[in-house]
Amino acid sequence: MEYRLLGPVEVWAAGRKVVLKRRQERLLLAVLLLEPGKVVPTDRLIELLWPEELPGTPKRALQVYVSRLRAALTAEDPDARLLAETQGYSLQGAVGRTDVERFAELVSRAQDLRDLEQRRDLLVEALALWRGPALADVASEDVRRRLCGGLDESRWAAHELRLSTDLALGRHQELLPELAELTSAEPTREGLAAARMTALYRSGRQADALAVYAELVRHLDQELGVEPGEELRDLQVAMLRQDESLSLTAPSTGPRELPADVGLLVGRDELLAELSGVLTRATRRNGVPVVVSLYGGAGTGKSAAAVRLGRRLADEYPDGQVFVRLQDVHGDAVPARVVLGRLLRSLGVESQNIPDSLEERSSLLRSTLAGRAVLLVFDDVRDAGQLRPLLPADGRCAVVATSRQPLLGLEDAVHREVRPLADEQSAQLLESLSGLPLSELTEIIQYCAGLPLALRIVGARLGIAGEDTADVLKALADDTQRLDYLVAGDRAVRASLEITLRSADPAAQRLFALLHLVGADEFSSWVAAPLLGLSEPRADAVFDSLIALGLLQQRRTEPATYGMHGLVRSYSGELLGQISPEVRAGVEERYLETVLRLLTIADEQIEHGVEVLIPIDGGSGRALPIVEAEVAAERANWLDAHLPLMHSAINLAAGKRARLAGMLTLRLHGYLVVRDHREARDEIFRLVRDAVIGAGEVGLEAEIDRAVFGASAQRGAPLAELTVLAERSLDSAGRAGSLEVRVRALGQVAWAAEARADGERQLEVAQMMLSLAATRRSDQALLTRGLDHQGGALTLLGRLDEAQQSIRRAVHLSAAGTRLYAIRSVNLASVLLLDAGRGAKHIAELTELLTQARQAVEEIGDELGEAHVGVARARLQVLLGDLDGAGDLLGQAEKTFRYRPDSTGQLMAALGRASLQLAQGQLDNARSTLRSKLQECIDGNIPYSRSNLLQYWARIDAEGCPRDAGNPSP
Repeated sequence: MEYRLLGPVEVWAAGRKVVLKRRQERLLLAVLLLEPGKVVPTDRLIELLWPEELPGTPKRALQVYVSRLRAALTAEDPDARLLAETQGYSLQGAVGRTDVERFAELVSRAQDLRDLEQRRDLLVEALALWRGPALADVASEDVRRRLCGGLDESRWAAHELRLSTDLALGRHQELLPELAELTSAEPTREGLAAARMTALYRSGRQADALAVYAELVRHLDQELGVEPGEELRDLQVAMLRQDESLSLTAPSTGPRELPADVGLLVGRDELLAELSGVLTRATRRNGVPVVVSLYGGAGTGKSAAAVRLGRRLADEYPDGQVFVRLQDVHGDAVPARVVLGRLLRSLGVESQNIPDSLEERSSLLRSTLAGRAVLLVFDDVRDAGQLRPLLPADGRCAVVATSRQPLLGLEDAVHREVRPLADEQSAQLLESLSGLPLSELTEIIQYCAGLPLALRIVGARLGIAGEDTADVLKALADDTQRLDYLVAGDRAVRASLEITLRSADPAAQRLFALLHLVGADEFSSWVAAPLLGLSEPRADAVFDSLIALGLLQQRRTEPATYGMHGLVRSYSGELLGQISPEVRAGVEERYLETVLRLLTIADEQIEHGVEVLIPIDGGSGRALPIVEAEVAAERANWLDAHLPLMHSAINLAAGKRARLAGMLTLRLHGYLVVRDHREARDEIFRLVRDAVIGAGEVGLEAEIDRAVFGASAQRGAPLAELTVLAERSLDSAGRAGSLEVRVRALGQVAWAAEARADGERQLEVAQMMLSLAATRRSDQALLTRGLDHQGGALTLLGRLDEAQQSIRRAVHLSAAGTRLYAIRSVNLASVLLLDAGRGAKHIAELTELLTQARQAVEEIGDELGEAHVGVARARLQVLLGDLDGAGDLLGQAEKTFRYRPDSTGQLMAALGRASLQLAQGQLDNARSTLRSKLQECIDGNIPYSRSNLLQYWARIDAEGCPRDAGNPSP
């Protein structure tokens, strides 16, 4: 079947028109055909089919139209499959059968042709496919613009290309009537105005040509408020000067050396459009030739982009296009003298007239190119020094160079990086090459790292060799086989990477292999110093050389982080395997000790309140003063960017260096608590606990058991699990033989008792903690821990005055500005707010407590702590009568607890919300809030939270708030 969208929507089969009576059916077909083979979401289809007023049941109405359309299409063509997908609908089997695709194919072929007559014929054929505005009979103008804006622009671009081709063929006088009509219909299109100006000028009507420019300026100013673009302004100036470049010139017979273009080039349209504009403008001005530098890593498709660019612009450089590779098959630079000999012979200089010296050949090249418009494409340039003798001096010439690193010595060049393709672009390329649907390719794409080279190899294996997708995926998923598999004919990813790395010096090659040890997807340049054992400046220079070669890509700019894509990382791992185990072990030790050193500096700057009760190493090795100063200045912010690296370092150490893994974990723990990185915390603790137990590190085991309990409690683990963890912590603390560790483990047993609402048991354990603390009178931290649990137990038992005394004492013994001070201040505020009159007699103390707590959590960047303080402040604002302010604070805290779940915080927020609702006179709403939260606690088996809610409910009754029969207390 044939589908026509460029005009009224029509379907033709076997030379006859298939009737689709309903407009919505034809529009539905058009939308699906505009995205062939892709799923169009249901919501988008409904929005397009009924833009103004929806039917009563739009999804059902859409299903009816889909069913009718499916029946009409399959009756004519069994291969046409209209499929219902999870998210919408897709039309399969229609690819290549629309006039839209035929139009795009004809225009693409025309753009690549040098023969002007053949180009014109193709463009005329393409434009003849248009029978009016696309989708003219099925869509409103608004919907048509949304669907066909790109198509309309492509139509005008093709029209302008046909006009410029006719101008190049000398048909300027024949075009004048057509151009007059077109510019009248589209008075702001600069391409049409340029064509009409050129046709008038070549017809001897310079004044009329300049009048067209003036008319365009007027329309642009009045209708759009803009000025003409640079190209049109240059054209006007050239006409005023009667520049010879505007005269019609005969076709040249210069060299045509560009290689064959690739059939499919994906993801480079925007880049090519920009550079085409740069190089097209270059041919219309005198002065310095334009140099375009395309740089990027191995396999990114730089050469293919350069060839496509050269072919697209061939007619702009009628005196020839030359192409030279500046590296041989081994990756060695071809001497400039040899390249100059080849260039001169391509440009018609006889061999016997080519001088011997480099300088004379370079001078002769500039003389030969003088007055000629030649495009020179240099592939695989090593550096700017290699290219400089090959550059022309005539401004009518231009240069396109590809390289694996930026050509920094060419300051006036236009530098553009050719990056790996995005996932969507990778999918498009691999689908086209393999002929397979995206559903079978999704997992494969991730292993190709966006490299066109890798995608083309995989596409050849799937589409030409017919390999099974499961076998391809298995080979790519194996890191040890991946590069061996990515070979097809003379194409190989490893070979491309080898050539790139061969150009690096030995230190850079060594660093490239050692970077595999880092393990993280992102890392900073300082890792080079410990890996190489060099000073920071020397190591940075080596690191920069890998960036320049495209082997490392920048991931973030502030702070600057870098990474390797998957295939480069595989090659790095291969080279690391070639380093002896002894040397590798020494590098690992040096690197991990440096990470511990930096982590220690960051940890000591963060007021996280997480104490470590055993001696802990601070890291050794060479000092790195630059990065150490950066760590000290940025504190937790530095760790924000380096957490993946720290995680990977702990994974590396856990393999053979359990003690070092434990030290790294304990140094990182405080940051993980402050930033509430729960998943990372759980994963690291599980890994390192197994490692230290296996190594017999009892002290580390006890510390990590204590940390595991804290992390589990924060994430709301079941009470049974917490009870087991508390006993495990107490057991390892006993084996470690430390008084401090035993007191902390008792604290966890007390916490579990509080969670079970067992106030008597909690008070008993708190007294045990205080007794042990009394034997170490100088250690206030032990005392405050006991006071914390004593206050909690007394609160649970309803002995509020005693609870306030215990917690108030703990606050006074805590260092102001720390996280522990803030936590204890919020705890005290919560108990004060439970007092008679909802804490009204404590307003002055509450204000001071919460002001200092807020300052502390904001200073250390504790977002979860800010939410807890915010809830307490909200309840204080209720006391002060600022109900709007209380609502704002509660809203902010509730938002935090939604995306950073904290069972205690969510409970306190519910109590705060109920307190606000009571103050607003909304007793029923307050009871509903408490009842809802209580049900959550019952469902989650959280009796401690349940008891808090019941206590608060009792406070409501004590203050004389009436119950009604329909809303009894829980």
